[in-house]
Amino acid sequence: MKHTTKMKHLVSLLFAAGVFSTNASAADAANYINIQPRSVTNNSASVSGDYSVAIGVNTVSEGLSALAIGSSANAKGGSSIAIGANAVSTDTSSTAFGEQAKANGYHATSLGAKSSASAIGATAVGTGALSTGGSATAVGVNANASATGATALGLGSAATNGNAIALGTKANASAGAAVAVGPNAKASGISSVATGANADAAGLGSVASGMSSNAAGGASVALGRGASATEDLSVALGALSTTEAAVGTTEATVNGVTYSGFAGTSPVATVSVGSEGSERTITNVAAGRITADSTDAINGSQLYQVASRSNGNALAINNLNNRMDDMEDDLRAGIAGATALAFLQRPNEAGKSLVSAAVGGFRDQQALAIGYARNSDNNKWSIKAGVGVNTRKDVNWGGSVGYQW
Repeated sequence: MKHTTKMKHLVSLLFAAGVFSTNASAADAANYINIQPRSVTNNSASVSGDYSVAIGVNTVSEGLSALAIGSSANAKGGSSIAIGANAVSTDTSSTAFGEQAKANGYHATSLGAKSSASAIGATAVGTGALSTGGSATAVGVNANASATGATALGLGSAATNGNAIALGTKANASAGAAVAVGPNAKASGISSVATGANADAAGLGSVASGMSSNAAGGASVALGRGASATEDLSVALGALSTTEAAVGTTEATVNGVTYSGFAGTSPVATVSVGSEGSERTITNVAAGRITADSTDAINGSQLYQVASRSNGNALAINNLNNRMDDMEDDLRAGIAGATALAFLQRPNEAGKSLVSAAVGGFRDQQALAIGYARNSDNNKWSIKAGVGVNTRKDVNWGGSVGYQW
């Protein structure tokens, strides 16, 4: 057969080089080839599968078309390959390459000293790499992919749950569909993503991106070095930004005036762009809608317009206050003037005249009045007139005529 012919050509080349000799205890079957180092005569290689090859001390090739090369290498599965001292491939089309490498799953591949691929379609590449999940892939020294569809790439990386991905030295994705990328990155929440050195995404569906970022809240997002989103649904944007618990605001009191009727009074989370003592401004914000139920952000230009109108109102109110103050002073001065006029004297005898002066005051205003009065000769008629001036420089006057009987 063609396959047998190729095997024999390979053996002929090895013999021609003077490296191998035969000890054909099983060579009576035409399709078996038994080869061992010429320096070893007592520890025979063992071949029991059609078209299989075993090369090395205590080497065993049991599967159909299997290949075992190396001391104590063992290729048990059909079309399996075990190359390296104590390498073992036990299932169909499995491949183990390296000292103590093990490929124990169907179509499993293990490359590297002490590497192990022990599930269907599993791949382990690197010294000590371990792939135990179906179709899992572990690449790197001591990398570990231990669940179905898991992928671990990097020194000491670990993907230990279904479809988890860990990329980077000691990256760890321990939850289903979690992704950890970067040295020591850790994704322990289901469907979480951690990218960056020491990033940690622990919340369900959380995202931590940036060195030492932390997303502990469910569905939380932390973006930036050292950013931390610890509450569910919260967002921390920028280096060292931190979130706090959301607080609803139903009313506010400013200068004794209470405002209420706000929209959006029951927030479920917060978005933070800084931390206490390290606040940031937000620029390039579009003008938000201004309605009774709007929850849009308001930018500086909108506040400027409100402030401008408010300033105009304040000026008008201030002018009105000044006018009212003037009116109050005028009123007080008028009362003072009336008081002064009221205290002007009149004569007591018939046919007499009297000139008098009087003062009056009310609050902080004062007035001076001067008057003239006369009684008729028969004392039945009397007249009285006066004029006054107050501290507001206003003049008031009065006069009267009386008849008695």
